[in-house]
Amino acid sequence: MKITTFIEEFDLHDSLLENISINGEKLVLDIDLCNWRQKNYSPEEDEMKVIKVTFENVQNYHLDSTNDTVDSDSILEISCTDVDSSSTSKDIKIVFEGEGDIKIMTFRSDNVTVE
Repeated sequence: MKITTFIEEFDLHDSLLENISINGEKLVLDIDLCNWRQKNYSPEEDEMKVIKVTFENVQNYHLDSTNDTVDSDSILEISCTDVDSSSTSKDIKIVFEGEGDIKIMTFRSDNVTVE
């Protein structure tokens, strides 16, 4: 799925970032999603749902933090900007908080899958 579609379809605010793993050009985020915040949520569903978000063709990964471990860190914001008009890649920024520390993850990707 396109990055912009992912950001439009999934409301990650207040969801919990459980794990970050990067392997080559794949960045995998394990997220305990606030399912109740999603557009298509129905009361019969669980309020929280574990999802695995995999960004493909990742470049320029950087985590700006004094503490690079995550332990149910709360996602505050996710945004993306165009790299240039001829590219499908996006520059992505995820801001999250854990143990009183604000962490900023930035990277470039062109595709994302959600499981």
